[in-house]
Amino acid sequence: MHVRHLSLTNFRLYARLELDLPTGLSIIQGDNAQGKTSLLEALYFLATAHSMHSNIDRQVFRWGAEEESPYPFVMLKADVQRRDGAHLVELAMQKGDGTRLKKEIKVDRVSKRGADLVGQLAVVLFVPGDVELTAGPPSARRDFLDAALSQVDGAYVRHLDKFNKALAQRNALLRQAQERRIDPDELAVWDDQLVPNGVQVALRRRDLVAQLAQLAVPIHRELTSNLEYLQIVYQPNFDPDAPPAANTPIQAGLSFAQAFENYDAEDLEKAYRAILKTRAAEEMARSVTLVGPHRDELRFKANGIDIGEFGSRGQQRSAILSLKLAQVAWMRERLGDEPILLLDEVLAELDPNRRRCLLNRIGSSHQTIITSTDINRFDAAFVQSATLFNVHSGIVHN
Repeated sequence: MHVRHLSLTNFRLYARLELDLPTGLSIIQGDNAQGKTSLLEALYFLATAHSMHSNIDRQVFRWGAEEESPYPFVMLKADVQRRDGAHLVELAMQKGDGTRLKKEIKVDRVSKRGADLVGQLAVVLFVPGDVELTAGPPSARRDFLDAALSQVDGAYVRHLDKFNKALAQRNALLRQAQERRIDPDELAVWDDQLVPNGVQVALRRRDLVAQLAQLAVPIHRELTSNLEYLQIVYQPNFDPDAPPAANTPIQAGLSFAQAFENYDAEDLEKAYRAILKTRAAEEMARSVTLVGPHRDELRFKANGIDIGEFGSRGQQRSAILSLKLAQVAWMRERLGDEPILLLDEVLAELDPNRRRCLLNRIGSSHQTIITSTDINRFDAAFVQSATLFNVHSGIVHN
């Protein structure tokens, strides 16, 4: 698939933008804070209904828009060409009275829910901050898995939403345990939602990690000139083989597939319920749910060394780039169509050999959009194969 035309109104630096995008490779160049990354963010927003930088939608409104109108709005539109034909994806937000924000999604001019965006516009995004996926908090790694699955699996979106809502209600109930005695049956009401949906979230994450790991290994070996072997290890929050009373997070080095391979969904639900029951008193004392996929972990290793703890920035970047390129192949297989690859300052902190391997791997066979402050980082032949754009103060020139 590819985006033929992008239209923005009041988004970040862009008061108004109408931009035709070619298939193949595009390089968007310009100084910092001119709007390069915002173009990638707009495409990501249209694909996921979320910003890559913030969970607060109102932060994407153009600075000054509120002074021009008491009810400012943001509008994003993309003409998308997929294998099944041309489609229009739209996302609009408008501020109302107080803190109220109206958000509307349309596909081919028909109103849709966020979950209905699955498969409409598929993107794989790399930004410099993604390097922190290796060394940053586990929540960032879980967010990556959730975002990847949410673009291709509508059932996952529903399971994750139900799990998160049940988790929030269960935690609210646990906080009340500081003021009154909680009847176990009260927790059981939310466990009936938490457990089956949590197991489905975990199983789908497990399958995703297994597939991404297999795809990422040859990519990473190419990026590192066959010097490093990448492992992506998913560590679940609990071990169904351990007695419930002794349950602790699975040891580092044991993969999710190894831990859960002998269990189907029904078995895992039984184990999950047993552990929740065993740890109920501890959860009441701490006022929080301690067991579930909201506490799972993902680790990256190169030649057996944990990259997050001991890897160089170049190693960390190579690992995440391998992961993202593997995601492209995985989404292609799942959707039967090519996702759009969005790369923000992708060559920074890479040595010349890793740069060369990455540029060879990217190629120009599908729509790829790269931003850069310095076009001289790219090989001349690579630049010649691309369409060049220049961005200055929210204005794009071809």
